[in-house]
Amino acid sequence: MRDVERKEKRRVNGKWIGGLNESTPLVDAAARVLTVRLEVVRDYLGLALRESDKDPEYVHQLRVGTRRAGAAVEIFSSCLPEKVYKAARKLLKRLRRAAGEARDWDVFLMTLSEARAKNNSRHRAGLDFLTGYALAQRSIAQGHLHEASPDDPFAFDHFLADTVAAVRKPPDGVHTLMDLAAPLLSALLSDLEQAAGADLSDYSRLHRVRILGKRLRYAMEVFANCFPRPFREKFYPAVEQMQDILGRANDSHVASQRLEVLCSKIQVVRPDDWKRLRPGIEALLQYHQQRLPEERQRFLDWWRRWQRSGRGAAFSALLRSAEAAAL
Repeated sequence: MRDVERKEKRRVNGKWIGGLNESTPLVDAAARVLTVRLEVVRDYLGLALRESDKDPEYVHQLRVGTRRAGAAVEIFSSCLPEKVYKAARKLLKRLRRAAGEARDWDVFLMTLSEARAKNNSRHRAGLDFLTGYALAQRSIAQGHLHEASPDDPFAFDHFLADTVAAVRKPPDGVHTLMDLAAPLLSALLSDLEQAAGADLSDYSRLHRVRILGKRLRYAMEVFANCFPRPFREKFYPAVEQMQDILGRANDSHVASQRLEVLCSKIQVVRPDDWKRLRPGIEALLQYHQQRLPEERQRFLDWWRRWQRSGRGAAFSALLRSAEAAAL
């Protein structure tokens, strides 16, 4: 029961971090944020390793948790010794990649379930083949997740304690959380605006927008209590919506790449089976190939609304005002 309660508490509190405000000493904020973020990773790591077959959400939350923890390490890098900072980045990156591999196959399997529910008999053979293939790949990914955390739970508990214990006052003269919040968020928003203004027909540029959006979103979660209510109630939900759109685009990009490779392999290795499998596989490939540009357009529509509504300008003005006040 305690594990369940702790899990639900992390679900609720994993995004927002209480006990912080604009005048919180940076060293105290760093210790608080890193503790909360790393505890979420620890809790979901155990669930993802031992109970992922019960609920795929555990792996999803582990992936998100490692991203948020990695963002926290970057944000408070000046409060960590170089050796501790590099070790934290390395471990969280390893766990994020392993969780990401498993999560990608979970998402792929969910899409397959939706396709199978449409009950097109011509597609059934190909979808059955893809389901078996994806389940095998998901099993391999679970093994990679175990390899990424061989001494769970003890190793991560030690890592968490050592990382938080190493937090120190930054040498750069930044004293409070607001001293860091305003300039960092301003820089992240500027980077996002510049990337979003590029030609996004090339997926690599759209992917860059997605990564920069994630950085802004996770930083906003850390600094939310430094700003008035519109920051959390108006600007954050808009950025979150943008990330949902770009996340679906990324899911289709990943799935399309995998299906294209698989189509080529089947035609070479199992040419006699290709005619039977082709309708289902190509139908799923076509779905993702169509969804990617649709989500790209949905993002472009979102970006125009963000600009025309004045939200982007208002957000920038809020950050500039806070930055000026902090000087």
